[in-house]
Amino acid sequence: MRSSLVVAAVLLCTALLPNCMRVTEGIELDVAYQPAATPAAVRTDLGYRVRLERAIIAFGRVELVRCDNFVLDPWKLVTAARAKAHEFSSPTSLGVPLVIDLMESAGVPLFAGTLRPPPGRYCGIRVTGMPADQDAEGLTDENLDMTENSVLIAGRVEDESGQATSALVAKISDVLPCEMRFDQPLVFEGPVLESVSIQIDHTKWFDGIDFALQESTTVQQQITENVRSSLQAVLPIEEDGL
Repeated sequence: MRSSLVVAAVLLCTALLPNCMRVTEGIELDVAYQPAATPAAVRTDLGYRVRLERAIIAFGRVELVRCDNFVLDPWKLVTAARAKAHEFSSPTSLGVPLVIDLMESAGVPLFAGTLRPPPGRYCGIRVTGMPADQDAEGLTDENLDMTENSVLIAGRVEDESGQATSALVAKISDVLPCEMRFDQPLVFEGPVLESVSIQIDHTKWFDGIDFALQESTTVQQQITENVRSSLQAVLPIEEDGL
């Protein structure tokens, strides 16, 4: 009797397998980074002008997050901070490292890869900035220091009058995990091709900083937080509604 039940279960799974495969194989989600165009000078909310000479960011991982797992859990961020530059990919994650030189950005999207998640509800995406490894896409002889940094900034700061200037150098070597919630969940039930843009607005990286009063350590801490908040995950349906 037991053997008959096992045979029946195997036959049932075999009969249903083609249908399951048809559902999961057709789900694709294209992921692209969308940097803002770089102006000649970035105007901050406190009236300073930042004239950038270098602005580079390195990413190591992108992960689609199910709604039932989307919790801004500090422990998850600590765990992500232990990640290494070269991560393995999976149906819901891309582990391809990429270095983006924002000084060359004209607002053109950079394709990161395609996720092929199983059916389900997904409420957001998790992106990890981290120092690049030697075979990262976008790594060149001119930006080899990105193997030691997640973010690298160099430039000069002018006050409101445009007269007084000071040098600005920020090197962020920490791993930067960032979780971004979609305005509405992505629901995958059958074959579909979708896309998500991870927008990077580096023109906001210097907001809230009083360069004349704050010391360099405080400036770098604020830049780190601003980098995180500058990342936004946008679906095409959200872009249409703008």
